[in-house]
Amino acid sequence: MVTALLKSLDPIAIFCFRLHDFASDIFAKHLFLIKRSLLIVAHLSLFGFLLPDLRTDFGQMAANVLIFILFLSPLSRIFRMRLLLQMMSIRRELGILMAYMATVHGLGYLLDPAWFAIYVGPYWRTDFFAIEPRFLFGMLAYALTLPLFLTSNNLAMRFLGGAKWKLLHRIVYAVFVAAIFHRFLIRGVRVSDNISGLIQAILLIAAYAFAKLLAWKNFLPPLREAIAYIAGRYRRFEIHI
Repeated sequence: MVTALLKSLDPIAIFCFRLHDFASDIFAKHLFLIKRSLLIVAHLSLFGFLLPDLRTDFGQMAANVLIFILFLSPLSRIFRMRLLLQMMSIRRELGILMAYMATVHGLGYLLDPAWFAIYVGPYWRTDFFAIEPRFLFGMLAYALTLPLFLTSNNLAMRFLGGAKWKLLHRIVYAVFVAAIFHRFLIRGVRVSDNISGLIQAILLIAAYAFAKLLAWKNFLPPLREAIAYIAGRYRRFEIHI
C-alpha cells in the first residue's frame, strides 16, 4: 500500500530528488562560507541588546535553532539523506548561534532593572522558587547553555578529551527540556493556567524521544518500506542522470 502510494507520487519524488541534489551540491561547495556566515551572524546578533523590543523574538529564534539541532541527528539517521548528513557538520556553529541568541534574550531581561524588579527581585533572597515557572525554566536553560557554549571549540575538546567532552554536551538534552517548558508555559502560577502549554511542551519532547527511538531501531514497517522504496528510486534516478 505504501509503495503503491509512493509510485503514484513519482513526479513529485523526481522533483524532490533534483531539489535535494541541487541543495546538497551548493551546501558541499560552500560549506566553509556557510560556517563562517553562521558565526558572523552569531556575533552580530549581540546587537540585539540594543533592541529590547526584540528580546522575546531572540528567545524564540534560539529555541527554534535548538530544536533544529536536536532533531537533525535522529532524522539524518532515519532517512540517511545526503543533505541531512552534510548539515550535521554545522551543528557546532548552529549551537554557537543559539547560545548568542539565548544570551541576548536571557541577559537582556535579567539586566533590565524594571523587569528584574517585578519578576525576580521580590523573590531573589526570600523564596527563589516562588518565581513564575516559565522564568525558572528559562534561567535553568540559559545556565545550562553556558558550559556548552564555553566548550564549543577545539581547545576545550582537546583539554577535556573526546569522551568527557561528549559527556558534558549531553547537557543539551536538559537544556532542551527546560527551554521547551520555558517557551510554552504562559503567565500564571496555577496548574490550570498552564495546561495548554504543558501539553504542547510534552508533545514536542515526546516527538523528539520518538525520533531518537526510531533512529536507534526503526520498528515501523510502513516507514521502513517507504524509506527502502525511496532509497531504491533515488539510486535509479542517479543512474539515469
